[in-house]
Amino acid sequence: MAILNQEQLYLFYKDILFFIVIIVAAIALVTISRTLINKTMKSRNPYFAAHIKYYASILIWTVAIILGIKQAGISTDILILLIGLVGVGFIVSASYVLQNFVSRTFLNMQMQYKTGDIISIKEFSGKIIEITDLNTVLLDNEGNLVAVPNVLFLKEIWIKHKLSGYEMTLPIIIKKEIDAVSFEKELLDSIKSMKKYFKKEPGVVTTKMGDKITELTLTLNLKDPEKKSIVTVEANEILGRLITQFTENTEKEKSETQIKELKDISQ
Repeated sequence: MAILNQEQLYLFYKDILFFIVIIVAAIALVTISRTLINKTMKSRNPYFAAHIKYYASILIWTVAIILGIKQAGISTDILILLIGLVGVGFIVSASYVLQNFVSRTFLNMQMQYKTGDIISIKEFSGKIIEITDLNTVLLDNEGNLVAVPNVLFLKEIWIKHKLSGYEMTLPIIIKKEIDAVSFEKELLDSIKSMKKYFKKEPGVVTTKMGDKITELTLTLNLKDPEKKSIVTVEANEILGRLITQFTENTEKEKSETQIKELKDISQ
């Protein structure tokens, strides 16, 4: 009888140890999978990466639970069925993302359009300012941003228009604290000193607003493509000066506000 109790105790501790190993392994796998997904996908497609991380975590924990239950001698048929349902749910919920992601891959293989091209598709028309895994972003003639799902380029007829003159774009990154509207106005005023190079008026559009930075795009339509290098140097000098000026002004205003708040508190 004593030997039987010792065997039961041994099996009990063995099951506890196995359960702890499963939990630790699951935590490690979830952490590693999240890190790998962040490194490979987040910068390109945060929305899709979030979905992948969510379902990967569910899959890992479900497998861990199944192993734990199986070790305890309980049937796992229901849980295996649930895994199948979760997989179906993932495919359904991510179908839109997957369609556009795959469409972008096929379009990349064909090299059919790029940033800066003027295109028309269905009732939309404009210049391409950004191409993501989900959408192709157009800037129309009225200054509106139009996000066209990539899958439409495989389903619909679209037109790539010839450019008038030579068009070039310059990416701009400024701190979130800087007033983008004021910066755009000052940039357009400053860039007028280069108007001898332009066939059309320059344009600035906000392409992305993040937590810490704002991304803009400066579009220049040149009379002579051979002047691109000269225009690039002069435009970058203006951009560098304005970014430094606005950054210093923003930091100065922030410091003055902090000093004023400290004085108000002391009074």
